[in-house]
Amino acid sequence: MNKLINTNLLGRSLMDRRLTLGIYCLGVAAYSLMIIAIWPSMQGNLDAMEQLWQNYPEGLKAAFGADVSISSFDGFLTLEYFSLMWVIISAPFAVSVATAAFAGDIEKGTMELLLSQPIPRWVISSSRMAYLNIGLLLIITATMLPVIIGAPLVDAKLNMGGVLALGLQGFLLFLCIGAIGFLFSALTSDRGRAIFMVTGVLIVSYALDILSQFSHAVDKLHFLSLFDYYDPYRYLHSADIAWGDLAVLLGVAVVAFLAATAIFQRRDIAV
Repeated sequence: MNKLINTNLLGRSLMDRRLTLGIYCLGVAAYSLMIIAIWPSMQGNLDAMEQLWQNYPEGLKAAFGADVSISSFDGFLTLEYFSLMWVIISAPFAVSVATAAFAGDIEKGTMELLLSQPIPRWVISSSRMAYLNIGLLLIITATMLPVIIGAPLVDAKLNMGGVLALGLQGFLLFLCIGAIGFLFSALTSDRGRAIFMVTGVLIVSYALDILSQFSHAVDKLHFLSLFDYYDPYRYLHSADIAWGDLAVLLGVAVVAFLAATAIFQRRDIAV
């Protein structure tokens, strides 16, 4: 019986991409530390910041979280990091790994060598997905650990359970993005095209999330946006886990990955 994951393939992925993964981990950790470090200097201006925030248009506030209080540490973290910047920093890792999984090897001409080995295609797919999971777990850890350690050092009140819950939601969001990338990677032999397609999905998804706050008609389509199921302030503020949102993200990830694997399994790859 074939193993679900080929450890040689997984090990090769870890070795080949160790520098890239290390850079991503350092990047998110450094940004977390920066946000923690500037919080004490912001505390003297909290009232002014809160007043400025309240003067923002309602639609704009709703896009980032209408209930967010920027004068609280969890609100500050949400607006300055987790609502958008964390996604901008971390999502490219998932896209990069996923689009390289199939289309990248085909484009480089290395898929022929890989397929000549006695390794089932579905094992190749699951091994590449295993690397994505490991990479995302390391990035999530590198993001949250400085926050967990640093918050008490600057006398910031933070629900640590909420931080862990947000880590889970972030993991599933990036896993979902990666799984969609796997699907496009299986559909094309051009990695650039796969990147373009998954980036297009993310742009449309984010546009739906923003525009739904301004248009009732667009709001009816909000459920199609991945970001409709991502609410960092909810987790940081109360650790109130939205199991339905997590289930949707996980479900999309599983379906997209299984579809990608099925397409890769049946595809006649010209190398």
